[in-house]
Amino acid sequence: MKNYDQEKNEDDKPRFTVTDKRQGMLEGADVSSAEERLPTFVEKLKQEAEEKDKRLREYIAAYKAKTAENDEFRARLQRENENRLDQFKANLFAQLVPILDNLKRASQAARDNRDFDRLHEGIEMIVSQFTREIKDQGVTLIEARGRAFDPSTDEVFITVETEDPAQDNRVVEDLEPGYMFREKLIKPVKVKVAKLKKPPA
Repeated sequence: MKNYDQEKNEDDKPRFTVTDKRQGMLEGADVSSAEERLPTFVEKLKQEAEEKDKRLREYIAAYKAKTAENDEFRARLQRENENRLDQFKANLFAQLVPILDNLKRASQAARDNRDFDRLHEGIEMIVSQFTREIKDQGVTLIEARGRAFDPSTDEVFITVETEDPAQDNRVVEDLEPGYMFREKLIKPVKVKVAKLKKPPA
């Protein structure tokens, strides 16, 4: 019969053995070349980030270039507009200066000769000259008398009562002239307007 010690020794023996061959495989493998061929997930993210950063820098540079181009265009346009405005003013003043000269001559003649008839004649000539000049520039006189009141060009200065319904809200008289520059109102015409008299209550 087997004693207790013999049974114990037989039970302690392993029934099978395992041999680990991974170390040998790893020792023979070229790990560095595999890493070079297949970038890691982190390296991919890094590469994508660098590409996006490069594109962002390109976008910023293009935006700055476009902004500088727009600023230059606006500055050039402003200079051109200022030059055109200065030219317009110069042309206008060139037409107004002779009128000023005539006013000075009329004033000087009245002071030297005390001839008010000639002064009146000179003023009439200047008014005619000035009217002709502004008309040539596109300024027209607003004529409101006899027509219906128009709030876009007329300014009520006085109202008078009328018993004629046909005269209600019509301009009776132009009290102060108004002017238009093409389609733009320069100065409204001040008018006297008729209002229908209300019957007594």
